[in-house]
Amino acid sequence: MNKFFYPRSLVVFGASANKTSLANIVLLNNMQNGYQGKLYAVGSREGELSGIKIYKNVLELPETPDVAIFLTPAKAIPPLLRDCGEKGITHIVIESGGFSEYSHSEKTLEEEVSQIATHYGMKVIGPNCVGTINFEIKMMMPFGFFSNIPQKTGKVALIVQSGGVGGTFLRSFAGYGVTPGKFVAIGNKLQLDEAHFLEYFLNDTQTEIVTAYLEGFKRGRVFFQLAMQSAKPIIVLKSNRSEVSQKIAQSHTTALSGSDEVTGAAFRQAAIIRVEDEINLINAVKIIGLPPMKGRRVAVLSRSGGHAVLTADACAQFGFEMLPFPDSFLKKLKNIYHTRVIAHQNPLDLGEIFDYTIFTHILEEALKLDCFDGVLFNHLYIAQYESEMSRTFLQGVEKLVDKYQKPVSLAMISEREEILDVSKNYSFPIFTSPLEAADALHTSLTYHELRKSRDNRGKEPAYEIEADIIQDIKNKCLREKRIALTNEALEICAACGIQPVKGAFIHSDADLAKSFPLHYPVVLKLLSRDITHKTDIGGVSLNIGNAEILERTLNEMKEAVSASKEHLVIDGFLVQEMARPGLEFFVGGRIDSVFGPIVMAGLGGIYVETFKDRAICLAPVTRREATAMLRELKAYQLLEGSRGSGRADIESLIDIICRVSFLMSNFPGIAEMDLNPVIVHPEGQGVSIVDARVFFENEV
Repeated sequence: MNKFFYPRSLVVFGASANKTSLANIVLLNNMQNGYQGKLYAVGSREGELSGIKIYKNVLELPETPDVAIFLTPAKAIPPLLRDCGEKGITHIVIESGGFSEYSHSEKTLEEEVSQIATHYGMKVIGPNCVGTINFEIKMMMPFGFFSNIPQKTGKVALIVQSGGVGGTFLRSFAGYGVTPGKFVAIGNKLQLDEAHFLEYFLNDTQTEIVTAYLEGFKRGRVFFQLAMQSAKPIIVLKSNRSEVSQKIAQSHTTALSGSDEVTGAAFRQAAIIRVEDEINLINAVKIIGLPPMKGRRVAVLSRSGGHAVLTADACAQFGFEMLPFPDSFLKKLKNIYHTRVIAHQNPLDLGEIFDYTIFTHILEEALKLDCFDGVLFNHLYIAQYESEMSRTFLQGVEKLVDKYQKPVSLAMISEREEILDVSKNYSFPIFTSPLEAADALHTSLTYHELRKSRDNRGKEPAYEIEADIIQDIKNKCLREKRIALTNEALEICAACGIQPVKGAFIHSDADLAKSFPLHYPVVLKLLSRDITHKTDIGGVSLNIGNAEILERTLNEMKEAVSASKEHLVIDGFLVQEMARPGLEFFVGGRIDSVFGPIVMAGLGGIYVETFKDRAICLAPVTRREATAMLRELKAYQLLEGSRGSGRADIESLIDIICRVSFLMSNFPGIAEMDLNPVIVHPEGQGVSIVDARVFFENEV
């Protein structure tokens, strides 16, 4: 992988005498910006470009280049790629379009390229990309003209799926004072994908922050696992968030956990910072470079009373606490600095102070206070009169942040040209409004909290599973081409230590005459391979008080269902003892197409899809992660006890989440699992599992 960023030589295919051709732009960019490696060109005709000889065949080159870059028609690439293989070139960047992004029929062309690359042991970026940039050595593969590139090398790496978006980001980086170090656009991800380059940048000593723009994941689970181990901040703008169409849900779990929801859960679990646009991404990069915001207590200093009010609203929006300043602090301002503070409160209005040295002193006194975790400073000024003093003040802020190891989110509010110039020329991050500054502090706090949760997640519990029982049920369902019946799903629960309420499977009313070791009242449930929601067709009857009523109810249910669903297959009935009342939650799991096994928990019962109060984690989870899932829920206060009710048995519910998580992660073949409702009883009294559904891979 290192050759893609530190190549000693490049060969560009598609060169010609026309200086404006895309291939030639790549060559000229490297020449004009100071790349010191060797440059070679291959084109359909021999010639010369700014002193670089254009060869007709790569086999004629005097050496084997480290990287080959293709900017030729897509259909011309396979034979040229074979020549590269014969030449011994192992690192390939295909910038040409016209592959699967153009039409599905072109996928066969990608497959041919993939076969050639595999045969010769090549690593391939693209197709439909712009390759890599390493600002450290002034090497750049994109086919757009690059000028005024940063003279110093930054510590920020950028992975993008779209070259166009990548170019926009790089221009925004330059305009807002963020210096990039390395860049890669991965395009169609025929071979190398975002996970490959995340791993590279996490191991790269020159990279301190990894940023990305992604439209999707090729190996989401690997990306997640790398992020879980990362000591470096990862900031991602993930687009393609809406679900244009969805498969009709076969269980509540599928209906609720859309792909973007799972992505968000994976990001939070792995402490990946998710942003909404490129400005948010840039602001996140800025604030992450400062000491972390370790709590919600913020001190606000403002040169404008109006901006102080705006800041108070912004801080409230992000859940910050604005504690009053201590009397000792206010007394010091008055007695030592003789300041005239308009309002002795937080935010502190400094509108009548014009001595810049006093601003620095007040900021230092605020940073000394143990009752605050960070400071937001609104610096409103007129550039024509205060530009030089403001820049000196900015340098003082940077020193104080380094001294006290607390973040200062500095909103510099002035003319646009002034702010852009300050952003370009000073490394300390600045923001353009109180809302931006508060948002940045919130990003810092969120990352600190997510990182702390991730790094202290604990160990995943392991459980004994009676795999033979589950495998027998799976084989039977697949053989008979049907879903697992409720009684079978409950047997699977029992096989992994999740004990359902006591029940018995019966084929017909004739079985009722046999020994029946259940206590009334009971519930009667119809079992059919043709339905997933029994209540929708009247297939559930509650509070049956004796054997006579049970027999009558069974026959009435069978007749009613058969009349309404003429061809419905009735596989039998399940009789269960009525569970004690309690809080109804649900626990589910499924194999996500991108991230693999996930587990979900939330408010259950018949309103599970109405309120959509749920939390998701990638499985397997630890008990701490399962606890955090429940704390995300609005319904968590019900578990803790409300309106005089006692605390529910949260620990037993956590155990169910962990067991479902373990099963989804360790038993191949289960595609989905849904326990609803899980009735949670008072603390110490456990839970009742009364219904479950399980889908195997070939059924979904």
